[in-house]
Amino acid sequence: SDTTLVIRDAMVAKKLSIFLIFVLLSFTISKAYNIVSERLSVWKTNLRRNSYSGVYQTRKDALTMRAWTCHGRTQREMVDKLQQAGIIKSQSIRDCMASVDRANYVVKPPSGPYNDSPQGIGYGATISAPHMHAHALEEIVTYLQASAKKSELSVLDVGCGSGYLTACLGRLLNGGDCESNRQQQTLRGKVYGIEYMKELVDFSIENTKIADIDLLSQGVVTYQVGDGWKGLPEKAPFTAIHVGAAADSFPQELMMQLDVGGVMVIPVGPDGGVQNLYKVERLRNGDQFQKEDFTFDNLLGVRYVPLVHLNQNT
Repeated sequence: SDTTLVIRDAMVAKKLSIFLIFVLLSFTISKAYNIVSERLSVWKTNLRRNSYSGVYQTRKDALTMRAWTCHGRTQREMVDKLQQAGIIKSQSIRDCMASVDRANYVVKPPSGPYNDSPQGIGYGATISAPHMHAHALEEIVTYLQASAKKSELSVLDVGCGSGYLTACLGRLLNGGDCESNRQQQTLRGKVYGIEYMKELVDFSIENTKIADIDLLSQGVVTYQVGDGWKGLPEKAPFTAIHVGAAADSFPQELMMQLDVGGVMVIPVGPDGGVQNLYKVERLRNGDQFQKEDFTFDNLLGVRYVPLVHLNQNT
């Protein structure tokens, strides 16, 4: 009958519509999958080129470093992996990082103190990933060695956080348990760690007391409250300055505290934006800041917490 034909045609049309919808959905899903896969591939490629992967192309020599993968179960294993990855290059840095136990300077994270990643230490601060500490130390040590003939070297660690890198710098100067420095006896001096919060200064002191108390008792390392943008002018000039937080612009007042031939390792860039780690070297003295008195070497892309402006947080 006509009614049966109508019903049959309606069913065929319905099935055809379902089939077409299925085909369209399959095509859409397939296309979306291809787009996502392509973008994921691009993302992974970019990831290998910036600070999130730890594969860095630095300077004109295209130095390649592997990072974020140097996890260890012990301090020694972590340092071994940093050396195998080519991030630690010198024996002095290997020895000194191996002699300062990172477990004493973290807030016991569930992931473990020897993971190659930044870890929170409270108050909005972090301890940087071990590969970043290693890289900063390698940039600094050559300048310390070049100035070793001076009676006493002076190093400033801005944003000392939990005190870990400050202690490592202390082992480079007046080595203590740092074997290479004990043998060479070439680097002598003092390290000053400053933080804008007294709680973090106290945290650094307590951490250093656990196994590196000799650095405190011998006056090699001192910690105090300070403004990272203003530095520590009463102790200047410094052979080296390390800044452990990202400045939104180059801090001129801090740069003026560098000795001639001295170096500053500092991340620069806006909070949440593009940041780069720079090596700044002072070429000549001057009463007023002149950009021409410094060289600026862009080392690699990074991501740091911001260097706090105290006048914005009072």
